[in-house]
Amino acid sequence: MRGILVTLEGIDGSGKTTVLRMISRELIETLGDRRFVFTAEPTSSQAGEVLRRVHLSGRQASETHEICTVRRMEEMLLFMADHANHLAETIIPALREGDVVISDRYADSTAAYQGVTLREIVPDPVAWIRDLYRPWNIVPDRTLLFTLDPALAVKRIRSRTGTDNGVEKFEREAFLREVDCIFRLLGKSEPERFTLIEASRRIEEVAGDALEAIIDLIAQESHSGPER
Repeated sequence: MRGILVTLEGIDGSGKTTVLRMISRELIETLGDRRFVFTAEPTSSQAGEVLRRVHLSGRQASETHEICTVRRMEEMLLFMADHANHLAETIIPALREGDVVISDRYADSTAAYQGVTLREIVPDPVAWIRDLYRPWNIVPDRTLLFTLDPALAVKRIRSRTGTDNGVEKFEREAFLREVDCIFRLLGKSEPERFTLIEASRRIEEVAGDALEAIIDLIAQESHSGPER
């Protein structure tokens, strides 16, 4: 039985993490003959932990433009290192065992988010990042892309975190619009891999669509294709 890799992507506030929590038990109960591995990026690897510390500390006001440039490149390389560790330690072994691996974020998130943060540093950063990943990355069998207006995403984030800074809200929404644009372009470039899920609806409806998409994929893949 071949392993299957499903990834969940979308901007912050799209609800994909909540959806994965909601459907994980039902997947196990519905498809008892398959083993599931639920995972996420960043992971708990050394690179992943450094990434969390970097995000918690944020940018220091005293940092020069040159240092900020280096920090952004450092962050992208940390995401890449964490992804490589994720493949080696979790994903590849599970796929070889014939498991269904479902990851909350994957390489597409690095392309989308770092594609924005590196736009003033690297020409065509999205293509550059994808070229770096291409020789060794494993392409998912299906990517569920959770789409919604970034303004709604920011509203959800604010209700969850309790923050209400007008300037911060404007900057975050503008940033997420750019990220969302890249995600949608990635989806258009590989329509056979991406399934778009409208995430502005009730979470139960969104979860239902995600569950159906994954079950349908597993049913199709179980009757076709060689093992990985």
